[in-house]
Amino acid sequence: MPEASPRAERTGGLPRRVGRFLAAMAGLCAAAAFPASAIFDLRSVTVEGNAAVPAGAVLRLAGVGPGYGAFRVNAGAIRERLLADPRILDGGVAMAFPHSLRLLIRERRPAAALVVRDGYVLVSADAVAIVEAPGPGQLPVLQVDRLDPAEAAPGRVVRAPDVRVGAQIAGAVPAALRGRIVAVRIDREGEAVLALREGTAVRLGGPRGIMARLELVPGALDAIAARGLRVESVDLRFSGNVVVRPVRSAAAPPPPPRERQENPPARGIDPAMHRPTNP
Repeated sequence: MPEASPRAERTGGLPRRVGRFLAAMAGLCAAAAFPASAIFDLRSVTVEGNAAVPAGAVLRLAGVGPGYGAFRVNAGAIRERLLADPRILDGGVAMAFPHSLRLLIRERRPAAALVVRDGYVLVSADAVAIVEAPGPGQLPVLQVDRLDPAEAAPGRVVRAPDVRVGAQIAGAVPAALRGRIVAVRIDREGEAVLALREGTAVRLGGPRGIMARLELVPGALDAIAARGLRVESVDLRFSGNVVVRPVRSAAAPPPPPRERQENPPARGIDPAMHRPTNP
């Protein structure tokens, strides 16, 4: 019986090798298609923790929704896209694989109600315009004399320096003063004034060193209260000095007119009108 040639042996094994190769390729194709299968698509995407930013806006920022492949979810990339809206302080993703995704939102908190035209825009301590509001609620009113209303559109960081200073003050109010401050005003000279619920105005001055002066307010008010004084204003603008203007009694009769004369030393001087020189 003739022996099989080596060529015949090699040719005879070719179909088996081709079959194994095709089977392997089919397996690889199936494995590659497995994550993209519709059975791993998201069916539910919800938003939690949002108040000012609408859920629809959050979903658009995140770039995910029902039908999105579960294997394509990238939590880090989603968080970066969410933080593109300055109203969102932080964001995260919680997934119940493979069909449910929750977008967890932590928004900036309002510190003041900025007066804009005939209404208010709630702003954070770092001057992010959060949302329009019909009234200030429990927040202090922030009145800025130099303001372009277009800068205070919700969803934007307000760049106006006076707004930034006023918002910072509102956000840094000492605990002892919360509830007593009804308004923060930044005037045309860029100086800050606090309006207290009892009618007292506290003058803080310009931006330089203003946080340190703000910390002095509770102690100054406590010292005034301990002396039983009712004051119209407290001026902290001058380093090392507290200038107090008492409330003038409406029942007190005006002083009688008198002829013009030279004032002797230490007489005829109203201490409340005396301001120390600015060092």
